[in-house]
Amino acid sequence: MRQAGALLGDEPIDVLTAEGEYVGTFPADATAMPDAFGPNGLAAFIERGEHDVVRVVVRRLSENVR
Repeated sequence: MRQAGALLGDEPIDVLTAEGEYVGTFPADATAMPDAFGPNGLAAFIERGEHDVVRVVVRRLSENVR
């Protein structure tokens, strides 16, 4: 995630390969920064639901940013 001074959480997210090659950029309002990454484009997000219950939501990232 790009940082403009303090980490605000509303900056664009640049996607790089494990080798450091640039793949693309998510606009600031497109997605939150994943809390963890898995195989085959999976990404995990820790969210607080109703009644402040913590849950892990797993989503598959789009093909062009894997």
